[in-house]
Amino acid sequence: METRSLLLTLAVASILAPAAASAEAAAPDTSEWACSKCPFDRGYRSEVEAGGAYVDESSAKFGDYTGLDEKGGYLILNAEGRASKESGYYLDYELRNLGLSSREAGIEGGKQGRYEFALWYDRVPHTIWDTTETPYTGNGSTTLSLPSDWVSAGSTAGMTALPATLRDVEVGYDRDRYGAGAGFWFFENLKLDVLYRRDDRSGTRTQLGSFGSTSTQMLRPIDDTTDRLDVDLRYEGRNWFLSAGFFGSLYDTKAAQLRWDNPFTAMVAGADIGRMALEPDNQYYEFNASAGWYGLPWDTTVAASVATGDGKQDTGFLPWTINPAIGTGPLPYGNLDGKVTTNRADLTVSSRPLERLRLRGSVSWDERDNETRQTTWNSIVHTDMFLVTQDPVNPAYDFERTRYFGSADFEVFDQLTIGAGGEYRELKRSGTPQEVRKQETSDGWGWLQYRPSGYLGIVVKGGARERTRDGYDEQVAGEYGQNPLLRKYNMAYLYQSYAEANANLALGKLPLTLGASGYYSDDSYNLSQLGATSGLSRRWALDLTWAVNEKISAWVNGGQESIDARSWGSSTFSDPDWRSILEDDFVTYGGGFRAQFADDVVLDVSYTHADGDSTTTIKGVGAGRFPTVQSSLDSFKAEFSYGLTERMDAAFTFWHERYSSDDWAIEGIDPDTLPTVLSLGADPYDYSVNYVGVSLRYYFGSRGLEMPE
Repeated sequence: METRSLLLTLAVASILAPAAASAEAAAPDTSEWACSKCPFDRGYRSEVEAGGAYVDESSAKFGDYTGLDEKGGYLILNAEGRASKESGYYLDYELRNLGLSSREAGIEGGKQGRYEFALWYDRVPHTIWDTTETPYTGNGSTTLSLPSDWVSAGSTAGMTALPATLRDVEVGYDRDRYGAGAGFWFFENLKLDVLYRRDDRSGTRTQLGSFGSTSTQMLRPIDDTTDRLDVDLRYEGRNWFLSAGFFGSLYDTKAAQLRWDNPFTAMVAGADIGRMALEPDNQYYEFNASAGWYGLPWDTTVAASVATGDGKQDTGFLPWTINPAIGTGPLPYGNLDGKVTTNRADLTVSSRPLERLRLRGSVSWDERDNETRQTTWNSIVHTDMFLVTQDPVNPAYDFERTRYFGSADFEVFDQLTIGAGGEYRELKRSGTPQEVRKQETSDGWGWLQYRPSGYLGIVVKGGARERTRDGYDEQVAGEYGQNPLLRKYNMAYLYQSYAEANANLALGKLPLTLGASGYYSDDSYNLSQLGATSGLSRRWALDLTWAVNEKISAWVNGGQESIDARSWGSSTFSDPDWRSILEDDFVTYGGGFRAQFADDVVLDVSYTHADGDSTTTIKGVGAGRFPTVQSSLDSFKAEFSYGLTERMDAAFTFWHERYSSDDWAIEGIDPDTLPTVLSLGADPYDYSVNYVGVSLRYYFGSRGLEMPE
């Protein structure tokens, strides 16, 4: 296939297929404006909600992030409030889902224009599987042991003790986040902001471990913390600003390794126990500075920023192997002493030389310099069974990226605005050799906005992107064991054309608004014989809102997204002889309404349906079509609140959710289904859950906002 002309496509796109966002109108001067009817939240108010809820089925998927994973009753406990004074002091608090594992709490306050502070906590439960089982003990521990009476077998079919030793286990972990922030104005123009966050994770995830041709799926522990600190000092001048900042991240884990018993008969002496390293402790620190000037001639704004950072990892190495029967040499050194330095800088300029013309441009640059020491590793052991013959050198990858961006928007007349833009990116790879050392990407687009009336607005955009490569080094690819015809998708030549459109329509004086959007892109890897060769993406969405009157509103929406990807492969490490066709299709639609029958009687109803299908077909070498992976979701929710007294409301919630899925990769795979794999036996998600909640809300203090005299 011949390479298409990017310049011709860009020229056509800039004339016929334009894009998005009207030129910004000049901001009005509001310094002399007075607000005679603005509401102010003064005094004290608070809202407390308490009640109970019931879920009629246990489901890890339904409880993922919600905390409603177990059948049974739950407490509904929520509260929020605010206290403020005319002098500018204020204090807010919020407590959500205290009866669930997805709880959160926060408090913030301060004095306007002087200082502010915030403290918060939230927990997010990530429930992954509740249909899994394993013979191992010590889930959540760095050591997984088989029962004392376990007898290894050459395959799962010979594991006679397996049925009696299997125990149900759940896979998932909780993420707890603690945070604190503060801001302080030293004087009107100088402010210091400090933000601290700590994430704690505890629980399990799935992990595969192997001994030669046999594999075991097990639970690996998660027990780690990540601390992050942001500090920013900013000075605001009359038409300029300066800021300096610091960012630090510290990752610490108590589960940096995993040790497990081999459930299969050891193929070589000593291979009855395995050990692997998990994510190590590491840290990253960055210093940054930025400056900006605005109000320059032609309404020009200029902003610039720079940053430099270091990432380090110096956790001690595990021994070459846990197998005492294998003779190895000494480790070259005790830890990696890994270090990566990052630098970046960017400059952005926007200007309006004419009333109807707006220009934007930017230049950005960043680099990564991997300073990790390299050496030859001469005693690598394969899955704690035997020495590897190669003596590789650990890689150290560096890169340097440069990006140039420019765009222009011109208001032809009040109802029509056109624009064009482009971007050029250059990537240089250094350090350990890679197949492509340098590649360039050019992107160009045009757009048009037409708004003939206050009831109709249309925006269309179109463009093309081309990524070239400065030679694909087949010798480097061969050293990695690759077919010389293969081209990695992120390094291969790519030509992409795309278009999108958005429209909003208000139907005359009717209280109806209609929104529509669509997107199309076509990816072509024209020069690739093996690997990804093409990709096609399409999506559309519709949204209709109807404001029946001041008390009732309704909405419906729908959309679809389709992705097709094709690639070629070779079963003989030579010319292409099989083809992969991937087809993904996703459909969603829904609707709902809100009815306020009285000031204190409100009903909210919503419904959502979603379908997803993924099909992979292999053509050639006697292959065929994989079963379709499917998922379907129906969710209905109704919330009704009724005012019992002036200060008390009753709330009722009903939520029904039905989810089903078919996944050939795990469906019907019990722990002993595959002879060389001891699996956890997870089932595809399939549940139908009903949630019912009843609660009372009580209001303290003022329920309204005070109005100035």
